[in-house]
Amino acid sequence: MAVYVFNLLVNWVNNGVDNAQGYRASILKEFQPDVRYIFIELPGKREIELYKKVGIDIEQMLSMHQYFTNNHALKVSVSVNDKLQELKKGLQYTSLEYRDGEIRLIKEGSVVASILLEKNNNACFYRIYYFEHGKLFREENYTDGISYVNHYVTANSYNGPYAKLVRRTFCNVDGTAVYDQMFEGNKEWYIFLDGRVYTTTELIAEFIKKLNLTEQDTVLLDRSAQFDFVQPLFRFGKEARIIAVMHSGHYFDKNEDPDNIYLNREYNYWFKYSNLIDTMVVSTEEQKEELIKRLYAYHCCIPDVRVIPAGGIEYLRYPDGKRKSCSLIAVSRIHPRKKIEWIIKSVINAYHKNPNISLDIYGGINDDSYFQDLQNIVKVNHAQSYIRFMGYMNVSEIYKNYEVFITASLWETLGLSMLEAIGSGTAVIGLDVKYGNRLFVHSEENGYLVDFDLNYVSQSDRELINNMAEKIIEIFADEERLQEFHENSYKIGQAFLNENNSKRWKELLG
Repeated sequence: MAVYVFNLLVNWVNNGVDNAQGYRASILKEFQPDVRYIFIELPGKREIELYKKVGIDIEQMLSMHQYFTNNHALKVSVSVNDKLQELKKGLQYTSLEYRDGEIRLIKEGSVVASILLEKNNNACFYRIYYFEHGKLFREENYTDGISYVNHYVTANSYNGPYAKLVRRTFCNVDGTAVYDQMFEGNKEWYIFLDGRVYTTTELIAEFIKKLNLTEQDTVLLDRSAQFDFVQPLFRFGKEARIIAVMHSGHYFDKNEDPDNIYLNREYNYWFKYSNLIDTMVVSTEEQKEELIKRLYAYHCCIPDVRVIPAGGIEYLRYPDGKRKSCSLIAVSRIHPRKKIEWIIKSVINAYHKNPNISLDIYGGINDDSYFQDLQNIVKVNHAQSYIRFMGYMNVSEIYKNYEVFITASLWETLGLSMLEAIGSGTAVIGLDVKYGNRLFVHSEENGYLVDFDLNYVSQSDRELINNMAEKIIEIFADEERLQEFHENSYKIGQAFLNENNSKRWKELLG
């Protein structure tokens, strides 16, 4: 039995689904060694390193494009010194120039090639650029042998000449060509040595067939919308057991999500073909109840629905000393749906009554203009001394230093940040919205749920901001009660330890 996970993203911003995939990977390692994580699009160095960082082993990653060759590895192992000796004979370079992570090969004063080194192992390399008269014409990419070659021609644009990719050749380990990917404008197609020609959709279908999925195999779908693999998978991989993991909400009321109204477009295809899905996995009981209700309302087939949280806690984390007094922490992407401006404005209001209050905001920037708006709110209100933007970083060991975690997100399917916060004993303040907030925030026990009306999004939000400010003031007003909140967060977090989720996945996968 093998488990195939679709799919790992290329050229997208890192998001919660990626982190959930990494979390689940750590669980599956315990009892299911044969798991493959699929790249339908050709991954670059950035994507491979990103998924390694979230916890997926590089040996378990599989690139569809390389699967048609005998070189399936994504791990780099080719020696720099061996390649330099080979290039010495071919290029007859006269000197080497060593730079950070790069070796330039010089001939007659010009760079004829550039070797890019592995970041954590400079004895190996992953790419070589070749130049002629200062212009890029060839790029070789390596794993445990040459993987694929990009061919360029010099073309002109409004900004001047540039290297235009016209062909990509995929190779076996020994360097022999297997097939070409051709580019012309927005079109691309694949030509094999035996004369077969495929479009991208057709190549995906051939890949699904090549996996030879049987009833002994399981497919985990983490994404659906806008991805070309879903339809071929339902057609040619239907013998396998198909499990769709719903990382996001599936139905949104007006104003609840800026990108969706009513049925989430991400899951439209899954609703339409729910009869082909064996199991749907959601993160909370509330989400399960609503999902069944919506499937029934849309006259869709209702598959087996399981509740397995998309994240968990490795262990409870305790502060080394005393938590910073009157401190708030917010952790999320800098995105309009997270409504960080409400947090900032409520903290500013609360600060006027309690000048010991401070807020640190952690998270990567998904929207530059929105981030600038947030900075302006802080600046205009002269709040720079007590409201800080901390940027993106691993915060798993940071929550325990703060007294209160605060969020104003319009919805969280689970809310990994809040889960990590309660696992660090942090008290919580959040809106009374689905799904995770109602799961993790037990009002008056480990924090407060703030009454919420979706009209706040499109109409005046003054009342909401005032209510949030009152909860901030209240939570810091009684130190003894706040300590009880911390203890109760630990108790709530206990139920979400990894061992519990591991049992659920083991039961589901048999």
